[in-house]
Amino acid sequence: MLLTTALYHALHDQFPGVQIDTLIYNETTPLLQNNPHLNRVLCIDRKLKGFARLKAELGLAFQIRRTGYDAVVHLTDQWVGALLARFSAAPVRVQMAYAKRDKALWHACFTHRVIPPPRGQAHAVELNLLCLEALGINPRSVQGEMILRPSPENLDKADKLLTEHHVHGPFVLIHPAARWPFKCWEDDKFAEVVVHLLRKGLHVLLTCSPDPVEVAMTAEIERLARAGFSEGSSQLVNVGGKMSLPLLAALLKLSKFYVGVDSAPMHMAAALNVPQVALFGPSWVQEWRPWSDKATVIYAGDFGPLPHPDSINTNDTTRLLAAIPTEVVIQALDQLV
Repeated sequence: MLLTTALYHALHDQFPGVQIDTLIYNETTPLLQNNPHLNRVLCIDRKLKGFARLKAELGLAFQIRRTGYDAVVHLTDQWVGALLARFSAAPVRVQMAYAKRDKALWHACFTHRVIPPPRGQAHAVELNLLCLEALGINPRSVQGEMILRPSPENLDKADKLLTEHHVHGPFVLIHPAARWPFKCWEDDKFAEVVVHLLRKGLHVLLTCSPDPVEVAMTAEIERLARAGFSEGSSQLVNVGGKMSLPLLAALLKLSKFYVGVDSAPMHMAAALNVPQVALFGPSWVQEWRPWSDKATVIYAGDFGPLPHPDSINTNDTTRLLAAIPTEVVIQALDQLV
């Protein structure tokens, strides 16, 4: 969702005075707080079930219809978005072509279709910007710039959190976990990186989502790092599982640089123009790498064989970044210290 902010930015610049609304799932709304290019954020709450969800989505459909949009751009393969696009009665309704949605009913929901290049040949931001073609804009003439704006309130909260943990001076934010374990590096290697940064005189902040698996992983990295670093003035702080997305964004904004794997905080760091080192495994790297010229991407496939991205079992707990050597990551980090 964060990668769509470059499209909002482009629409705002290309069509001065246009009203831009977005429709997203409710849980991602914090990433759009303070976005200067959006007029309104409409939400679908996936936690609602049965009649409650039906009532909410019917209300949303009629709200969209009453608004009288001039254009609707649908960026995903979700049926709810396609049906809402059709019900909007907007004269221009744009779809991104998906092979799995090559069906008459799907196509009937739209007036324009954008054909993306073969998988893995363009970044997700570039794919979103391709939809501008249907609106008469050459996407290659547009600078794709993502937007993430931490509020002054959350920046103040972040500053107080750092003070509370005696973090005075430059710190590195490390988010070692991801939603799927196959995207993760090994705990002992991340612990070596933490120790290296502490010995360099940098404070280190460990973060993760509230997911119990991620919390346990981050706690193990902390334990191993503390066993390897017992002296010095640098602080190691583990706030894993205690972060809201807005507060995480504020901490990223204040950090010297970011280290992590293919996960949401990686894209947040890119949107905030924060230098980073990102570790990648069997994902479509060209499509999902950080959209930033301040990012160093270390790809596990350069150090050993990886399965094809489309063959991955997301329930597999094998950490497929294991081939990445610790010294390669440390060398990349030393360029940022």
